[in-house]
Amino acid sequence: MTRSALVTGAGGGIGLATATRLASDGIHVTATDVKPRPADLPRDVDYVTFDMIAGSPAELLGALPGPTLDYLVNAAGLALFDRDGSVLDTEEAVWDATLGVNLHGLRHLTAAAVPMLRAGQGRSVVNVASTAGVRGMDSPLDAYQVSKAAVVSLSRSLALQLGPEGIRVNTVCPGAILTPMIEPLYADNPGRRTDMEQRTPLRRLGTPADIANAIAFLLSDQASFITATDLIVDGGWIAQIK
Repeated sequence: MTRSALVTGAGGGIGLATATRLASDGIHVTATDVKPRPADLPRDVDYVTFDMIAGSPAELLGALPGPTLDYLVNAAGLALFDRDGSVLDTEEAVWDATLGVNLHGLRHLTAAAVPMLRAGQGRSVVNVASTAGVRGMDSPLDAYQVSKAAVVSLSRSLALQLGPEGIRVNTVCPGAILTPMIEPLYADNPGRRTDMEQRTPLRRLGTPADIANAIAFLLSDQASFITATDLIVDGGWIAQIK
């Protein structure tokens, strides 16, 4: 029987790459984002426009092709680079929006999806966090960093709660990945990209496909004894002592 997956944040970047990768593996994918359907999303992927803050998880799950779900990938994410900063002076609206998408939207959807995952075959959840959630950042981006640290912590808790039922929950923690959200920062400051490449042991930025491959592995039966794990995919960056 064909397995099914729901991938959030699939309007671009990591979510789009993940939806594409899972579809290529023969999985029936339903992709979602607040943005319109991306032109390069495979035709056999279903697409539902959905707002992680204001949308109803029950309505989104009701749009899936069946009553069960095998895989859930929470890849939707928000970083307000131009407004986020230190907790000492970041406005409340930035915290509300960032945590609304990155944490609260994720937890609402995951909680609503658990009954469908219980009835599925794959029984695997992967949440996209960030190296910012496990280490500090050069410049403060506190709302984003706190939201991703919360995703890591919540994922571990869910893994422990759901493990006895055979449902696995893991996180992928990307490092410097060249996504549409990040590209403008490097376009405005090419030296920033060069610096990041030189600070990464593999001497390159990651791609959305690098993260999609890691997600596909953690979802798969090949990772059937892996849960409550934070898989860091950063080219070796945080292994260094600075």
